[in-house]
Amino acid sequence: MKTVKIGVLVVAVLTASMAMAQLPARQDGVVVKAEQVPGLEGEKIGQLGLMRWSGKEFQPVPFQIDEKTPEGNFIYPEGSKKNPQLLNGKLEAQDELVFMAWDAGALAPEGTRWPESAVKAAELVLTDPESNARAAVYLFAFSGAVPNSGVDYARHLVEDGRNFVKTGRYWFGEPQAKGFFDRLHLVGPDGKVGANMVDRIKGRGHIRTIGGLINMVKGENDTPADLVGWIDGPVRVVHRMEGGIELPLGIKIKLAGGSDNVFYSNYYYTPIFFSLPTGAASLLKGSYMIYTIDFNQKFKGSYFFDAANKTPVPLDGKTEDAEKKLDLTTHHNWYAVTGDKGNMVVRMIIPEQWKGAVTLTTFYVDNEAEADPPESEPGRLQPGLKIGGMFEAPAGKYTYILYYMVSDKKLNWDGVDPWLDILDHPLKVSAKSL
Repeated sequence: MKTVKIGVLVVAVLTASMAMAQLPARQDGVVVKAEQVPGLEGEKIGQLGLMRWSGKEFQPVPFQIDEKTPEGNFIYPEGSKKNPQLLNGKLEAQDELVFMAWDAGALAPEGTRWPESAVKAAELVLTDPESNARAAVYLFAFSGAVPNSGVDYARHLVEDGRNFVKTGRYWFGEPQAKGFFDRLHLVGPDGKVGANMVDRIKGRGHIRTIGGLINMVKGENDTPADLVGWIDGPVRVVHRMEGGIELPLGIKIKLAGGSDNVFYSNYYYTPIFFSLPTGAASLLKGSYMIYTIDFNQKFKGSYFFDAANKTPVPLDGKTEDAEKKLDLTTHHNWYAVTGDKGNMVVRMIIPEQWKGAVTLTTFYVDNEAEADPPESEPGRLQPGLKIGGMFEAPAGKYTYILYYMVSDKKLNWDGVDPWLDILDHPLKVSAKSL
């Protein structure tokens, strides 16, 4: 049953991305605050439907509305810290309308007949700032039955002692009460789910203090994190994680905390909170963090490149001459892996306060004979990013974000652009009441 449903998800993704697509290159999950949508505030959420114009008729598209508190926090219907009592079922200014850019369609001509029982409407126009291509969706309030697309792009479930999110592009799994993922299955265009490709994500702080007298590595195995609430909608899953690590250095340095991890059908992102107290900068001079995916043996034969290293090098468990010559000093914020086993762009966004002081550089180890415990499988097929200077930043609280973007096509230098555009050239949204 599960395999069949994933097949349906894949078909849905491919169909949505091809049929009536006005922004075919865009991979964005679109989030619109309800306050941006005129004329519908206060309407019952259960009577709202999102549609696109096909050129002949309005068709329902997958969407969800996530209710939030006035302070901007998600309200979670499920989990140990669920708070559904805060849901009121009405569209309010802080709530979020969510849909995929590829589901938008043509702009409906003025005077187009509305769907049956629609009583109010707003037109939302998406504009690509690079190409000026436009597309639209229409949010209707209905007095009767609400049309439904029947498509579910992302699902939350628990299997094998892990919290999973399954979509038409990937399966993501993390052990319960842990702060890392160790399952990532990539789904092919034929709908077949590949084997798990990762040993684990490794986020490790290399701590140097007292002039180098004390050196330690603290990482993902030391950062317990519990899933305490979740939203499982047709467009995205949101996981509320709570936990983290306080480094035992006589001062309170905290990693993680509470974060909302968001999963779309084709990418997901994880915010990481970092708290640095007064006096840490001088004490921890020379310390750094690395964030890498340690791929397992099944990912051999894939290739790596990044913004500082344009020519792909093979991930095959052997350190070859080209890998020894990789640029490990130029600041950049993304890397890509590609090939027959799967395709992914990984990107890190750092806070504005760090820019000019904190560096992101290439981290890369490709050696099947080298150990890097804790891990589940010996060997290192391990591309990633190194963060230098974050422990020497001014005292304060910071957030940095890791994006994992799963392509359904092999990646090359130009093929990365649609994924970078999600953040670098976000879609512009304008809305008007009809």
